[in-house]
Amino acid sequence: MLQIGAHVSAAGGTPNALGRGEEIGCNCIQIFTRNQRTWKAKPVSSTEAEEFHTKRGEHPMQTVMSHASYLINLAAPDEEKHQKSSAVFAEELTRCQQLGIELLNFHPGAHIEAGLEQGIEKIATTLNAICHEHADKQDVTLVLENVAGQGTTIGADFAELAAIIDLLDQPERFGVCVDTAHAFAAGYELHHEQGWEDMWQDFDTKIGLHRLCALHINDSKVGLGSRKDRHALIGRGEIGPDAFIRALTDQRTRDIPQFLETPAGPEGWAEEIKWLRASAAGDRPELPEIADSGVSL
Repeated sequence: MLQIGAHVSAAGGTPNALGRGEEIGCNCIQIFTRNQRTWKAKPVSSTEAEEFHTKRGEHPMQTVMSHASYLINLAAPDEEKHQKSSAVFAEELTRCQQLGIELLNFHPGAHIEAGLEQGIEKIATTLNAICHEHADKQDVTLVLENVAGQGTTIGADFAELAAIIDLLDQPERFGVCVDTAHAFAAGYELHHEQGWEDMWQDFDTKIGLHRLCALHINDSKVGLGSRKDRHALIGRGEIGPDAFIRALTDQRTRDIPQFLETPAGPEGWAEEIKWLRASAAGDRPELPEIADSGVSL
């Protein structure tokens, strides 16, 4: 069965996200396990963990993925910021294990003019240290996400993600999530059929399709190669609808969890999910009329 979901709110506690996801037609969800705007977070209590496990049984999700805090920069040249980033990332890993969340998605980082090579090395060194320190948490897959390429961020080109993976001591603990809007903004021409083929060939050559474990399915408000991260409603942006139908029908991608991060809000995501499922089944309905909330991840 196709896994289609969205990044749903965990307001009031992470267990609440499961019911919210089911209400809008998700069979996989992405969440924040903590307030991603602050460095410090309340630890996961045994009560919260037990309730999350219980509610996951009541609201079954094939996959749950946590998105790490945007504050984290594992390539930060400033030592204080780097230490804080490393500590928060390790806490995120612990939270996922406590809750039984199997995927932890994160942006690699930005080198802040220290240079791409040095940034890649610092990310890999940091991840190696965290993995060695948390050897007991191998049931959580650490998921590198491609980026749009703004500023000095690392991971717009699949080769940059591959370079990080090549330096990892335990690469078997890592996967990759491809964000369609980020890939398009980075220059991958996934909006037409040949470009879609070329992108996945490039991914397979540089990283390997066996590492692909999730998709963020977002349209883009900005053009090809813009290097800007601006999500749009499915089919209403510069990518258009066909790429998302390919994502759900291509044998390379159809069986992996796919998460909406579009500016649709819960009611809009419900309509996008219906459209995606119908389109994947070959119905090709009209795109849903959804108001752009102006808020996306």
